[in-house]
Amino acid sequence: MQFKAPYVFCVDVGSPKNIGWANSEGQFGTGDDIGEALDRLSDLLRAGRRVALCFEAPIWTPVRNDLDRITARRGGLEAEYNRAWSAGAGTGALGAALALMPWCLSRIAQRAGPVATTVDLQRFHKSGGLFLWEAFVSGAMRNLENTHYGDAKIACDAFVAKWPDLPSEIPAESALNHAVSSAIAVGLTIDLDELKMAACVIGGTAVAAN
Repeated sequence: MQFKAPYVFCVDVGSPKNIGWANSEGQFGTGDDIGEALDRLSDLLRAGRRVALCFEAPIWTPVRNDLDRITARRGGLEAEYNRAWSAGAGTGALGAALALMPWCLSRIAQRAGPVATTVDLQRFHKSGGLFLWEAFVSGAMRNLENTHYGDAKIACDAFVAKWPDLPSEIPAESALNHAVSSAIAVGLTIDLDELKMAACVIGGTAVAAN
């Protein structure tokens, strides 16, 4: 089955002065103009366009029974690059995302209404709407200019290159999905069962130095 590629919008998460964004149409920017960019995204949703929105930060955290492992790496890319969600840059990005995700999704909800939203790829393939996913851009994947919008562009390009199958590069496990809780809080339409779902994680490609 053929799935038309969605409009992809990626946010490199940080404090307001460190926000970067990029989309699949080659546009990019900073925290100064992300609001206007999200308004355009919202207009596309209102017109029936499928949209895939990512945050370059941990957007879901594990729910584990073993106390010794509650902050352990999630596996996959986190193990390969030794970048645990619970350590260093991961916790900083997670903290910023907990504030930035509701801000972004609220702006979308105010303009597009209670649009159907999901972190489940199969639901997105079937019903469209807004798909929330996580980007992993770290270490050798980062852009050589060291810009926040450059990292967002890498995430966009990775999604487009891997569409439509999008195998998550961090294995799914029992989870608390903070993107889903943000979507619920601002009035987007999303199934409550997705609170317990791990989001799809897509990693960038290592950037070769000249």
